[in-house]
Amino acid sequence: MPIVGPDSTVDTSGNKISKFFNKLTGQPDSYAKKSNYIYGRTLGAGAMGVVRQARNINNKEDVAIKIILKKTFKGNEQQLYDELSLLEKCNHRNIIKFKDWFESKDKFYIVTQLATGGELFDRIVSKGKFLEKDVISIVKQLLGALNYLHNELNIVHRDLKPENLLYVTSDENSELVLADFGIAKELRSSDEVLFSAAGSLGYCAPEVLLGTGHGKPCDIWSLGVITYTLLVGYSPFRADNVTDFLQECETEPVVTFHRDYWKDISKDATEFILKCLKLDQFQRSRAEDLLKDKWLNNDEEQYSENDLLPTIKKFNSKKKFIQAVEIIKLKNRIKKLRELQNINDDDEDFEYYSGSSVSGSVDSIDLNTLSIGAHNDHNKDNELKSNLNANLFQQIVRAATENREKVLNFKEESGSSD
Repeated sequence: MPIVGPDSTVDTSGNKISKFFNKLTGQPDSYAKKSNYIYGRTLGAGAMGVVRQARNINNKEDVAIKIILKKTFKGNEQQLYDELSLLEKCNHRNIIKFKDWFESKDKFYIVTQLATGGELFDRIVSKGKFLEKDVISIVKQLLGALNYLHNELNIVHRDLKPENLLYVTSDENSELVLADFGIAKELRSSDEVLFSAAGSLGYCAPEVLLGTGHGKPCDIWSLGVITYTLLVGYSPFRADNVTDFLQECETEPVVTFHRDYWKDISKDATEFILKCLKLDQFQRSRAEDLLKDKWLNNDEEQYSENDLLPTIKKFNSKKKFIQAVEIIKLKNRIKKLRELQNINDDDEDFEYYSGSSVSGSVDSIDLNTLSIGAHNDHNKDNELKSNLNANLFQQIVRAATENREKVLNFKEESGSSD
């Protein structure tokens, strides 16, 4: 179904009790879908909300749920509906899969595929060996996603960075998927120019920061930065602020290939990067052309068997410390969300924890304790459903007591599903 706003939501749950409860509390019909999910650990948090791991109790599928506070949009809900619409259109093996969405009076919930294989660089650092041909495999997958977005859907992602590149599973041959379409845009024409701020410093193109107008080529710039970093472990740019970054990009070529680290990297690789990192966005190669580049299509065996991992690890030696800091930052983000948005302490959507062991309500059960595919899944699901039903019943009794007149006068709307 096309996503155009809250009125477009259709309740297909067939759950009269949930609909009845929603009528009493003033919740949108789609809110009944929330009872289909059991919350797990918090995966991340930002200025607008959090991302939680969850399990669909109907099909036992583990998913990610992005929970966004409506008040952060301040009347600009269309931005959220645009993201939902873009995700719904995407159907590519290297793009995170959209599953569902629903809303409450004060939040949006976006349900997507859960990628459990880890972020791109975390996966690389954990490997025993990392070769140039491994970089080629990664770039091919990312380019496949970009080519699909740019040429089949006319979408520019605008926030390509390693943190948004995730492996679906921990399997060695797992596919890489592109996630986070929060600032992606569908262009009205292939050459439409955008002027709104977008992207992350270090990966976004100069034209984005200068505000001179940008489009699909800004994704190609980000691809070039990622490719450079994949090969040597450090960024082609040193700047940590916009002014210094723009000064670094004043003349061509904008990047330097330091001999100490690039001597064993092929010339084909450096030429590929230079095709992406052109100052003039209209001189950058397009996704469909880069897919035909010789670096990606030559016999991989001709490239050096030199292990890139030692160099990459050298520039990622602070990773564990950074991860520890990230846990603290995550908790602080959630705390700040609570303070700024006046989130109640009993709001289970915004739990403080990010670890693997949680006590409390059924909505806070740690998914790591649920053995996927185990023989006792059926019994666990029945227990979880019983807990959910008991919890829902208690809420209904409380709401019914407070809304006696509505209960006495309630009638099922004609044409609604049973």
